[in-house]
Amino acid sequence: MSDACPRCRYARNKKAGGKLLHGIPEVTDSKQLREVLVTIDHNLRQDEALMQDEAASFIMGVLEAKIGGKEYFLVASSGRNPDPWIEKKHLDGIAYHQGAWETVNPQVPERHTGWWTIRNENVDLDTTIRSVSNPCAAVKLLLGLGRKKPAWKSVEYLRMSEMVFVGRKADDPSKRQWHGKGATSSWTAHSCDACEARIPYLICDVPANQIVD
Repeated sequence: MSDACPRCRYARNKKAGGKLLHGIPEVTDSKQLREVLVTIDHNLRQDEALMQDEAASFIMGVLEAKIGGKEYFLVASSGRNPDPWIEKKHLDGIAYHQGAWETVNPQVPERHTGWWTIRNENVDLDTTIRSVSNPCAAVKLLLGLGRKKPAWKSVEYLRMSEMVFVGRKADDPSKRQWHGKGATSSWTAHSCDACEARIPYLICDVPANQIVD
C-alpha cells in the first residue's frame, strides 16, 4: 500500500533511517486467526441463550499484534454497546495462544472528533466519512489496542481477521461480499465503506510531533 496516510500525509511506504515510517502500512490476516474465529463461532452456537435470538447477525473479529516486544490478542464483535456478543466464555478451546485472548468493546465515537490511534494519540476523522459511528468489529479492535497504550518502540506485526455470525433466521444486514463455503458463516471479503475510510487513521503510528502541518 503506497497511497498517502490521511492522518500524517506521509506515504505508507516511505522510509526513514532505513525503516518504514509507518510501522503498520496495512492490515493483513492469517490462517491462524481464521481458525480462532472458527472456534469462537462454534462456542457461540453452543450458547443456548444466544441461539434463542435466531435473527442475530454480527461481525466478529480477532487481532494479534506485537509492539515494543509485547504481544496482544484481542477479540471484538460489532454492535451491542455496552454489552458485546462475544463473552469470555466464548473464548474457551482456542488452541492458538491458548488463554491469551481477551475481549474489547470500546465505545466508538459518535462524531468525527474524539478518535484515537493504536498509539493512543488523538485524531479527528475527515468530515466527509459517512456512517462514522458504525460499531464495527475491526474498528473496535484497533481502538481497543490503542487503549492498551502500547509501549511504542517498534512494530513487529499486526494482523486482523473477521467473520460473520448469522443466526438461523437472520437477514444479514451487512450486504458484504462473501467467499468460502457454508450457509451460516463466511470470511468477509471486503470491509464496509466506513471501515475502509476510518481504519487508515487508526493504524497511523507516526508520532504527533513528527507530523508537519
